[in-house]
Amino acid sequence: MAQPPNKQRSRRQRKKMCIGEFQEFGFEYELKVKAALTPEQEEALMDRFVRELLIPRNLAAAGWVREGFVTTFERGSVTDDDRQAAHAWLAAQPEVGEATVSALMDAWYAED
Repeated sequence: MAQPPNKQRSRRQRKKMCIGEFQEFGFEYELKVKAALTPEQEEALMDRFVRELLIPRNLAAAGWVREGFVTTFERGSVTDDDRQAAHAWLAAQPEVGEATVSALMDAWYAED
């Protein structure tokens, strides 16, 4: 969904639409695995990702092993520190050959 047209809105509207000072950021991740993973190995990797990184930092992810999007579990934005920690954690996993994370991007509206 593209960002709504730029027009004057009340603070309440900006908050409901997550725009302006209420804009929320997240980041995408993409993994290249070293070898084909069984469904059990994929699930184990994602379970570790959730338990060791996402839950302690109050983050949530949409997607699965190969690619996904990370944002905060509650209202707000991820930080660059969260992004760097996710990259470091993903790259350190034995199953992962290459891990990339995007720059912070709008979590609600697609870039044009």
